[in-house]
Amino acid sequence: MKKFRYLTVILIALTTLLSCQSAEPDQEQQSDLFSLDNIEESSKTPENLIERPEIPEGVNYEGYEFEVLRPESYIGNNLDDEVYAEQETGETMNDAIYRRNAVVESLLNIRIRSVTANAGTSELADYARRIIQSGDDAFDAIIGANWTHISLFQSRMLENLYNVPTIDLAKPWWDQRAVEELSYRRSQLYYISGDINYFDKYGIMVLYFNKRLFAEHGLEQPYDKVRNGTWTVDAFAELTKDFSRDLNGDGQMDEDDLWAITENTGAVYHFLIGCGEKTVALDNDGVPAINTLSERHIQVVDALSSIFSDTGNALLAGSRQLRHISNPWDDGIFKVFRNGRSLMFAEMIGTIPNFRDMEDDFGFLPLPKFNEAQTQYHSFTSYGWATSYSIPVTNKNLERTGMILEVMAGYSSDTIIPALIDVSLKSKFARDEDSGEMLQIIFDTKTYDLGIDYSWGGLYGVYEDAVQNGFSNFVSSMERQLPRAEADMERVIDIFEELS
Repeated sequence: MKKFRYLTVILIALTTLLSCQSAEPDQEQQSDLFSLDNIEESSKTPENLIERPEIPEGVNYEGYEFEVLRPESYIGNNLDDEVYAEQETGETMNDAIYRRNAVVESLLNIRIRSVTANAGTSELADYARRIIQSGDDAFDAIIGANWTHISLFQSRMLENLYNVPTIDLAKPWWDQRAVEELSYRRSQLYYISGDINYFDKYGIMVLYFNKRLFAEHGLEQPYDKVRNGTWTVDAFAELTKDFSRDLNGDGQMDEDDLWAITENTGAVYHFLIGCGEKTVALDNDGVPAINTLSERHIQVVDALSSIFSDTGNALLAGSRQLRHISNPWDDGIFKVFRNGRSLMFAEMIGTIPNFRDMEDDFGFLPLPKFNEAQTQYHSFTSYGWATSYSIPVTNKNLERTGMILEVMAGYSSDTIIPALIDVSLKSKFARDEDSGEMLQIIFDTKTYDLGIDYSWGGLYGVYEDAVQNGFSNFVSSMERQLPRAEADMERVIDIFEELS
């Protein structure tokens, strides 16, 4: 059902974009797309397949002001408000939120408001913790980066969402990957994302590619490989092998040259996720166990480190290659790709605005699978970029809060999601219908890894070392980190058990 919904709204957005390439749609057309009448009618049309939350007869919250705590800014100082919009402004995401809220407010007789914390993404947990510990029921829910909720959960500040009677975590408007991969013993979950928010989609890694460079070098765009399951690490390595060139002839490769792939020092770990491996897996009982030294895991790291430790073919922010640049992201890898000097570039979907003025056309792809035997793609989801919702333990009415969140999520399917697609595809590559299909795959394959999200035992640094220095020390370095990682994991398991 969810796959059908996403594909439907992608096609709607693409049709709108492709039909309006020569002229922007007027305000009346834009309003019609997300009009309240259209949204309300869609739930009454028999042939429409969008599922809606069930609202018990007589539910009326008598003008209650539902308040959600949010950071004053997100990653990159983005000021977007995922919760509240005061009025329609013509800005796509703002207007989608306004229309979604108007429907929900009408259905439940409430007012939805955001409470802006005097704190950014990285400080929100401390800000919220002080208020919750004081016993102040100052907000009904919290939206913030996943690491915010992880921190608050470990301080015992959040409600278990499985205990909220009016939230149905099995419904398609909630991220089923998050429910599956973040739940302890399939009975404890403290933060959730879904159609209700959109920075969780901005926080998914994609692989951009420069179409001009592909054409000039006689390379076939990999869309068909993605479709037929042959978009693998070997296929990726074949495309990037021996591609880089010393353009200025100074005998050294730097940001002024042509590169096969630009990324950062997390590259091996990011692509490891694409290969279906994680640092932590859940056992049959839903209990986490560290899984970094299995035979397949080691094979994947070996293959990826050989690609990304090649300093003549991969330019990485955070590495020794760009230490001479004060900002190796904006003035390094972003600039290289924007200026048409990188065949491929791996980053979050939320970085698309950085390339709206890029001269070359580009498209994007999911991260490659390890081999053709791997049954599906997987997409790295950043716990610092991606947002989600949680409920503080100070909340005095879980039934009401759950119902409001459930209805907000359920009525985001044809407001927030199509608006997100519209914004994401309003770049030069919006002319390429294949990009919508790739975006669908990427959205559907969000992947979470408790070991990295919870920062257990410094495991991430072992993968960074494999990028900088190659594979040779990976096993021994991982063995040294495992006792600390396992101790960290056991402390978190103890919290889950305490709260069960």
